[in-house]
Amino acid sequence: MRKELKHNLWAFVFTLVFTALCGVVTMFFLNQLARNEFVTEAGNINGILLDVIFVGMTPSLAALYMSSPYLSFRTVKEDPFNKKMALLRALPIPVSVLTLSRTLAMVIILTVMSIVFYLIITAGLSNEFFTYITRQEFILFILFWFGYALLLGGWNPFVEYGLNGIMLYLSPYIFLLVLLIAIIIISVFTGRGFVEWSFLLIREYGWIAALFSLGAGAAGVVFWNQLLKQRLLKKDFL
Repeated sequence: MRKELKHNLWAFVFTLVFTALCGVVTMFFLNQLARNEFVTEAGNINGILLDVIFVGMTPSLAALYMSSPYLSFRTVKEDPFNKKMALLRALPIPVSVLTLSRTLAMVIILTVMSIVFYLIITAGLSNEFFTYITRQEFILFILFWFGYALLLGGWNPFVEYGLNGIMLYLSPYIFLLVLLIAIIIISVFTGRGFVEWSFLLIREYGWIAALFSLGAGAAGVVFWNQLLKQRLLKKDFL
């Protein structure tokens, strides 16, 4: 795991910088949401963009999405992650060690990126924002979405090493399409987006909602780790 992170140092740095920029953009949209008193009309652009960021992007914080395999179409043909795993599987290393190292790297990347992302957001939020949402509620909001990212973040090492280059390249677009459809449906029929509903959920249930999300995230990490392990045991790399 340590060697993997060291080898991808520049990808880590570039991903960190882009995540920081996304934090600035998100802070701006949250301040705009506060100016609307957290009541938006169906299809409100700020609410939709916030949903895209939190529902669609935060799980991506678990991957080095600014690395070349995620940015280059050559990934479809070259399949770099599976070539690397084929080499590792040829070595006398237990599959459980390989999967656990990938899972731990995912958790570390997600934690670091999330800290940068939410620190920048928190530092830039206006006083007006905290007249509608208390600071404790915002902390619970962060924990809630971190749990969600943890729940889906394990998909990243699974698709990297368990599937193939085609799926690695196409899965973000498929996920984005499904996400946009879900956001539009929720926004049109309820008048609120996922982010606004999460604020209401936190206000209603407090720590219960945040702890439930974190528990689901922990269960998701275990689930994806076991799924990747079973996949690698059966996968033919020849």
